[in-house]
Amino acid sequence: MSTYLVAFVVGELEATPPVMVGPTPLRVWCVPGKLHLARFALEIGAFSLDYFERYYGMPYPGDKLDMLAIPDFAAGAMENLGAITYRETALLVDETAASHTERERVADVVAHEIAHMWFGDLVTMLWWNGIWLNEAFATFMELLAVDAWKPEWKRWTTFGVSRAAAMAVDGLHNTRPIEFEVRAPRDCEAMFDLLTYEKGGSVLRMLEQHLSGEVFRDGVRLYLERHRFGNAETTDLWKALGDASRLPIPDVMNGWIFRPGYPLVIVEPEGIGVKLSQRRFTYLPLEGSETERWQIPLRLRASVKRGFVDKPILLGNEDLSVALPAAPDWVVANAGGHGFYRVQYAPPLLKKLTGALKKLAPIERFNLVSDAFALAQAAMMPAADYLDLTARFTEETDRNVWTALIGSLGYVNRLIADESRPHLEALARQRVEGAAERLGWEAQPDEDELERQLRGDLLRALGTLGNDPAVQERARALYARYREDESAVDANVLPALIAIVAAAGGQTEYEEFLQRFKSARTPQEEQRYLYALAGFRPPELVRRTLEKTTNGEVRSQDAPFLMRALLVGVHSRGLAWEYVKANWQSMARQYPGSAYRRMYEGVTALVSPEWEQDVKAFFETNRIVLGGKTLEQYLEQLSIAVRLQEREAAALAAYLAKPPRPARR
Repeated sequence: MSTYLVAFVVGELEATPPVMVGPTPLRVWCVPGKLHLARFALEIGAFSLDYFERYYGMPYPGDKLDMLAIPDFAAGAMENLGAITYRETALLVDETAASHTERERVADVVAHEIAHMWFGDLVTMLWWNGIWLNEAFATFMELLAVDAWKPEWKRWTTFGVSRAAAMAVDGLHNTRPIEFEVRAPRDCEAMFDLLTYEKGGSVLRMLEQHLSGEVFRDGVRLYLERHRFGNAETTDLWKALGDASRLPIPDVMNGWIFRPGYPLVIVEPEGIGVKLSQRRFTYLPLEGSETERWQIPLRLRASVKRGFVDKPILLGNEDLSVALPAAPDWVVANAGGHGFYRVQYAPPLLKKLTGALKKLAPIERFNLVSDAFALAQAAMMPAADYLDLTARFTEETDRNVWTALIGSLGYVNRLIADESRPHLEALARQRVEGAAERLGWEAQPDEDELERQLRGDLLRALGTLGNDPAVQERARALYARYREDESAVDANVLPALIAIVAAAGGQTEYEEFLQRFKSARTPQEEQRYLYALAGFRPPELVRRTLEKTTNGEVRSQDAPFLMRALLVGVHSRGLAWEYVKANWQSMARQYPGSAYRRMYEGVTALVSPEWEQDVKAFFETNRIVLGGKTLEQYLEQLSIAVRLQEREAAALAAYLAKPPRPARR
């Protein structure tokens, strides 16, 4: 095996009894006293190991598989062959007390690392420029495995949130191709990002859907068989998939892997059909972007007089006219939602689509919201029109669509003036409260996990972004009940209660949360209370939390992420930025390099022309290098927000000052 996959782990550890998966013993190791938190990881680990052996058509390449929870670990996990190392939060969990999101994270990471035993360990990339062959494939395979294990989690639908996060980076001038030349360690370190994992996993899913699951799997098996116990590169994967599908894979895929960015598909009415065209999507104007082209595996679905049209299309260099049997009631140009592209509908088509939301799949509604907000950020749609669009979704039932809606309102909250904030809070309450009332505060026996998690998301939005006093009061009362009887609160609602109590809390609540963080019984409980400290709003409490990022009270693996949370909060960001400027050198010494880079993502929330100038001057003066294009991406994301603020400030203030309109049916 490749030497970077060798690990020696020495410490006071204890192991679970082995679970046999065929001839392979699978165990979890952890520090004494935490073995009771290992059962969930063993369950998904055993399922994944068996699933991958069947999917890949070849046995696990080791003779045992140990999964080790390490208390202090800079990375999330590492795929050492037969001895996978994890952060405790990524492996150990009390499944009776954890929220759906917390359990989903453990399942994802365990499946991801076990997928690496073949993709990365059995076949290793030839050089570091091919790191995406490891990470994108492991991301794709983790989703396949978890979706097979828990189909009710709808993992491919929830992956839309991750895909949108990658698109937010890939829409920048300062993006990069998935694969590029690596000359120095710094180049490689910068590749462990959304573009490698989430964009890479997304384009593989797009290709799999284009070829069919069976043909894609046959190509993967061929690739592993040809290169087992050896090295490979992207062209080897394309050849195997091409041999299995008998299609020219490089012609379609090279543009997605070796070029930066992604397309915007423009849909316009034409006769009784539609015209499809494309250009590169960027948030800020980019010379030449209108002439860039991809080979886009696109699925078009349209509602017409006598039923539905559902057709696969490969949109290439030329605009394409698509004939339909009759004028469509509505058209979706990313049917199924798996395409890594945005869609801009001509106004009459968008109006029809928003009137037919119940006919769309959840992932299609998610993409509609995500794309519309991106268009508003890119000055292709007025921001007030976007906020008007959100009124169409008050009856929404899908958690991921709500994630996009609430996230966009949080973004707007960072760029409006303080005097507009009460108006935005009122708008957020109006958009969310109907859905929250329908779900109520208590879990119901016939609900699935995603509904329970949505309840927590909606209540959190009302109590924090919506600043709803009644919700805050009830959250305090329910949290008090939880302190007396932990079974009184659903695990999916508890993190929301903690966040709401922090947002409305003072000294007394702060002291309790700090103590809860220090005495936490599980890694998830520790994280909940740690990040809740960043949610307290009084300046004196913000200052106390800031001090904990450098005084050793918080582990160096967690402190940068706590600081990022403080930089992003509208009530803490000013104090946090001053603290970073005064303490960045000690942070650079204390924090792991990868986490130190991620901390600075928080500067994207410092939205004002004055802050933007200050941020740029800080990095220039101190010559801080974050590797790859990381810093340039953060500065460009800040610039996008400031340009939006300057362009739309008056219109947003006027829109928000009007009473929120009742939801349109």
